[in-house]
Amino acid sequence: MATAAGLGAVTVADHSDWAVLRSPGGQPFCAGAWQGEKVRPPVVGGSRLDQVCLDVPPSGFDAESAFWASLTGWDLLTGSRPEFRVLRPPAGQPVRILLQRLDDDRPPSAHLDLACADIGAVRTRHERLGATHVQDGPHWTVMRDPAGGTYCLTGRDPGTGALPTAAG
Repeated sequence: MATAAGLGAVTVADHSDWAVLRSPGGQPFCAGAWQGEKVRPPVVGGSRLDQVCLDVPPSGFDAESAFWASLTGWDLLTGSRPEFRVLRPPAGQPVRILLQRLDDDRPPSAHLDLACADIGAVRTRHERLGATHVQDGPHWTVMRDPAGGTYCLTGRDPGTGALPTAAG
């Protein structure tokens, strides 16, 4: 928590062994002592939690990217699209962090990305569970859960997290 504060985060609530903070760009997050978590979530119904995507307004994208890279100590890489940057976790970390530059200046947010062996089949399963389709992207589908939160089903391999290979 001291490291985050030193990088410009602000403490919103201190709970002694964990805290709620806001990044310099306003993204809320929780911080606590690492307990050795290394287990990747299992593949369930053809998908697996793969990454947390931080949705960042364009005016703060560079600063937020630098903040998260400094805070985690992970390598900051160019993503598969111009609006993406990836924080490459060290081996054994269970999920990745993706930073996505938004098209407009609005408050930062975050959403989960699930890697899917078959986006269409996983979408159908999620719709049966109460989710609704929002829109499709080149390699992902945006969904809304029954409580109103958005998340993405991506074409990343659920076992490895690898991007889909280009069709030959």
